[in-house]
Amino acid sequence: MSEMLTAILNSSMAMIPWLAGFFVVFAVLERLMPCNPGQRYLTKNILTDTAYFFIAPIFTRFISIGYVSIGIITFFHGQSPEAISSYLAHGFGPLSQLPIWLQAAMVFIISDILLYWTHRWFHRRKMWRFHAIHHSSTPVSWHSTYRFHPVNIWLSFTLVDTLMLFVGFSPESVSVMAAFNMIYSAMVHANLNWTFGPFKYLFASPVFHRWHHTAQEEGMDKNFAPTFPLLDIIFGTFYMPEGRLPESYGVPGSDIPHGFWRQIVWPFRKPKGR
Repeated sequence: MSEMLTAILNSSMAMIPWLAGFFVVFAVLERLMPCNPGQRYLTKNILTDTAYFFIAPIFTRFISIGYVSIGIITFFHGQSPEAISSYLAHGFGPLSQLPIWLQAAMVFIISDILLYWTHRWFHRRKMWRFHAIHHSSTPVSWHSTYRFHPVNIWLSFTLVDTLMLFVGFSPESVSVMAAFNMIYSAMVHANLNWTFGPFKYLFASPVFHRWHHTAQEEGMDKNFAPTFPLLDIIFGTFYMPEGRLPESYGVPGSDIPHGFWRQIVWPFRKPKGR
């Protein structure tokens, strides 16, 4: 237990320079090229979102261990501990024999497809209260990336990463995109007016994702893809009107509280009026 907490602490400490870099870089970019001019940069959201960044991984590490344990029992029953350790360290089967760059590319594409559908699932009534926490950020900025209820993380990102390991991809290929995803996720949540022009159908932009976070009815339940908007185009959920930018954000009519621990408890409470 202590070794696990130490590993989590060390991982979090290693991320502090990244957070400091994001704080400075996006402070400049959001001032020069804002999607919503006048949006405040320093708000209480930063404190809440930072709490998510440091505290949520503690819970997630235990869930990851649980997923891996279930995977071992399901797929490697009867195998020796040495063989299981090798599988988990290097991957297994034909996929593990591919070059790391090709494995990483495949993991990236497959994960994006799976996350598109888990994202849509979390917008359905029974799961929405967990995902609504992520949408509660007002205003939306780069640090909104980290505001995810642990249940949302466990049943999407953590589950998908574990599935990639148990279809045979090497752990290295699963983790090699981690730095890219961290930067990209912060970028698409930032208050930037970037649309990526002719490439807006290929890669998710800040404006694309801000339409997903808008409180305006026209943009709700749109733009679910983490990276590739082509998924939204194929499944009819793409929305990015020419020459217009989203103006308001949040969850209209909700009673989502402020503060990390109050938000963790909120999805389990009975909705008002029911």
